[in-house]
Amino acid sequence: MHNPGKAEKRVRFGCGFVFGLLVGGILSVRWYYEGGNSTAVAILVIALVFGFAALYFGDAFWRFFSKWFIWFG
Repeated sequence: MHNPGKAEKRVRFGCGFVFGLLVGGILSVRWYYEGGNSTAVAILVIALVFGFAALYFGDAFWRFFSKWFIWFG
């Protein structure tokens, strides 16, 4: 197992964060129409969770989602 450098850590977090914004945005639209509030907070929390998960778990995080999305393909 290698120790990622600062640049790789930024890329991991950034990609996970952007992916989290996308997923959070999709989920928050659904929550909004079901009567939920605080959609911006939900999007931010999901994006941060995805960002840190991508940072710490790296490729395992992305493999999890690639296997999960096969069911929808």
